[in-house]
Amino acid sequence: MKESRFIAQNKEKWREAETLLQSSVKDPEKLSNLFVQVVDDLSYSRTYYGNRSVRVYLNKIARQFFSIIYSHRKEKHNRFLLFWTDELPQVVVHARKPMLLSLVVFLLAAAIGVFSSYNDPEFAQNILGKDYVTMTNQNIEANDPMKVYKESHQVDMFLGITLNNLMVAFRTYALGIFLGIGTIGSLLQNGIMVGCFQYFFVPRGLLFESALTIWLHGTLEISAIILAGGAGFTLASGLIFPGTYSRLQSLQISGIRSLKLMLGIAPVFVLAGIIESFLTRYTDAPVYLRLALIILSATFIIGYFAVYPWLKNRQGFQVPLKDIRLAPSVGEPVNFHRIKSNAEIMKDAFQLYFRVSKTIISCSAIVSIGVAGARYFLVPDVPFSIVANDLSWLADIFPGLTDALETPEPLFIFINALATSIVLYRVMMVIDADSKKIVPKISIKHFLQLFILLAVLYTGIWLGTLGSLAVIVVFGFVLFVGFVQLTERAGVFYSLSAGWEMFLNNKNQGLGLQFALLFMAAVFLLVLSAPLFYIQMSVLKWNFVSQDPLSIQIVRCIELFLKTFSFYLVVPIVAAGIAYLYFSQEEATNAGHLKESIAKMGAKPSKK
Repeated sequence: MKESRFIAQNKEKWREAETLLQSSVKDPEKLSNLFVQVVDDLSYSRTYYGNRSVRVYLNKIARQFFSIIYSHRKEKHNRFLLFWTDELPQVVVHARKPMLLSLVVFLLAAAIGVFSSYNDPEFAQNILGKDYVTMTNQNIEANDPMKVYKESHQVDMFLGITLNNLMVAFRTYALGIFLGIGTIGSLLQNGIMVGCFQYFFVPRGLLFESALTIWLHGTLEISAIILAGGAGFTLASGLIFPGTYSRLQSLQISGIRSLKLMLGIAPVFVLAGIIESFLTRYTDAPVYLRLALIILSATFIIGYFAVYPWLKNRQGFQVPLKDIRLAPSVGEPVNFHRIKSNAEIMKDAFQLYFRVSKTIISCSAIVSIGVAGARYFLVPDVPFSIVANDLSWLADIFPGLTDALETPEPLFIFINALATSIVLYRVMMVIDADSKKIVPKISIKHFLQLFILLAVLYTGIWLGTLGSLAVIVVFGFVLFVGFVQLTERAGVFYSLSAGWEMFLNNKNQGLGLQFALLFMAAVFLLVLSAPLFYIQMSVLKWNFVSQDPLSIQIVRCIELFLKTFSFYLVVPIVAAGIAYLYFSQEEATNAGHLKESIAKMGAKPSKK
């Protein structure tokens, strides 16, 4: 049966179902009968019209019926429990070779740290820092070598240590995108530091005491860093060994698996932080208690991340892992009239980025030159690494982002808002042209409205009234509203109202997409804060005289440009993802294209 005939035969029944769903009083028998009929129609549409809007339309109605009828039904499986008992062990089994490689690299690095410290007494100062070595020597002389673990308040120490360890692990993982080279570098750095730190106490006759204290929390902490290295190598394997997949498809699969592994080791860092902050400070505790805790920690790591996955693999897993294959095609046209998943939206966003990369890069470069120049000439004496107000939560994590947004002078609220508005409006114009198949006219009015929204957002950041979660959510919503303005040629108040209503209809997808897009942006900006970026900056400084005022200015200008440019390279892909989310949610909310198709049913084609 043709789709048009299928719709014509059943549209009255579907309208009756919609009317019943909207009614405050629902006839149970009628509700049940219509539910069965709608589900039958949905099954038929899935078979014969899988990529058409009618399937999505019927799925939406069926979901509303299901929500009413089965709202109190319990799930068959506990999804949370299934992840820890079945899914994560499968990921560990698939990643056993990368994790073994991570362990070998770390142990080799630790051996290098021990050997170097043995042959060079000054090596510890170069690795651990002169101030730390001096402080530790003073503590040893005061007969309290582990005093460093007792000086901070327990809660403050827990928060600081846990966040730092998570960032170290995340950096080790994220750098795997560089074919694993970055992960190797991070593992070498941390391994050498651990070996050097442990050997530091050997010549002073404190090996046993230091080992009991350090490995009380270090058993979990170091193991988790090694596992993060395994996740980084798993991520890299998707690029290096694509198999029968395309390289991008293989990266998507390895990326999902490595992220699950990172999610699995996050609680280990929290537990290690608790032990280091609340227990390690009691260095006078009985030896057998501390030794028992170390053995218990090692047993947990080996048992859960080695023995248990091996046993589960022999017995068979409950739900086998499935490879999700997304077929990217730069030449594939974007369908603006279909409800899409977040994976499809992200695919469209990447396609747009690659297709108009020259436009995006040139626009971002011009804007970055302007912002960096303004920063340099208007506030030449303000260090570029100063973090203003509430952006301190991003300081050590994403310096590219903080340096692009921080405002040492209130004037830069408007400079940053203007620059971001230019990049966003350029991306929106490209997508608007694709959706309407015409070149849209530049609207100064809509550009100014977008600028005002961003200026208000940046003002909230600068005043410290927006927390980290609020910044993420509000930034995505501002982009969503901006696209409502441009596409519907609407004013600010209508766009805010319509955007809010549309966003709430499927808020889970919207929030999920925002976090996914911003996570990718964070990974990109994190890479710039990694050793690779600083090596690049060091090369610049090696080629300029450090004491020459002109050389200092040149290096500073290049650094300003690189950090600002990195931020404005990320903005377009976030904007594109939010824009495609708008089209998907607009169709899901209003079903405009489907209603238009239904209205045309039976109409005679117009004569040319």
